[in-house]
Amino acid sequence: MLHIVFGESAAGTLRLALRQANRDDEVLSFNDDLSFGPINPAVPSARAAWAKAELYFTDAALAVLDDTPDFWQTVRGAQKRVIWVSRRAAVEFCGFLEFVSQMGTQSYEVIDLTGAEIPSRTHDGGSANRAFFRLAELSSDELRENALWDRAVPLSAEERQQYERSWQRLRRENAPFRVMEGGAVVSASIEVYNDMLLSCLTTDWCRAARIIGEAMARSSGDPFGQAGDLVLFGRLRKLIDAGKFDARGNLATLRGSEVRLAQR
Repeated sequence: MLHIVFGESAAGTLRLALRQANRDDEVLSFNDDLSFGPINPAVPSARAAWAKAELYFTDAALAVLDDTPDFWQTVRGAQKRVIWVSRRAAVEFCGFLEFVSQMGTQSYEVIDLTGAEIPSRTHDGGSANRAFFRLAELSSDELRENALWDRAVPLSAEERQQYERSWQRLRRENAPFRVMEGGAVVSASIEVYNDMLLSCLTTDWCRAARIIGEAMARSSGDPFGQAGDLVLFGRLRKLIDAGKFDARGNLATLRGSEVRLAQR
């Protein structure tokens, strides 16, 4: 059995849980974030060029794109496949839609964690169900004790076709960003995160890392607020280029730079 998850943190936790449960399943992480950049055609070099130009991504940040062909070769070579996904996170939902598109009619199962809950201890010693957003939020003990891998089910033909149509539409639109809205992935413009970033700045100097952290915390319940820190930092630097913010320090680093609202 090959488990496909999103992010190395989730992959490491699941590997540990499987070992603790005496299972020899393999785990593979899909690390490319398809919620931003061109996806039509899905050419790694084109996505890398876009991310460098629009988000100031470094070669190190783009290294995951080089692993994409090997990833699909491993997935197709597996005898049994199960993919874990939360349809509340754009990065996971987009990756899942690509997976469905790539697999076609090949067999696989899905563990859909959207709206899932697990038992949890309360402060008074009782127990209550606890909701979680993504697999990466759980510990290996929580995964093992709840045997979440037993929730794997195949997609129906109708579900698969619906997901394929959604991804085909998003590829035709080929927008700069894809975000969650009303439980679905929708295309978004290059300015989608601008207002969120602007709302976090004042006329006082503040480290860029703090601004990005505040933006992510402030927008935790916002469907447009699901971008990672590197994406938001890239958009922040673009706004600096446009004269929206003042900046000082080393703009290539989150902790080495400071920003404030532009002084007129």
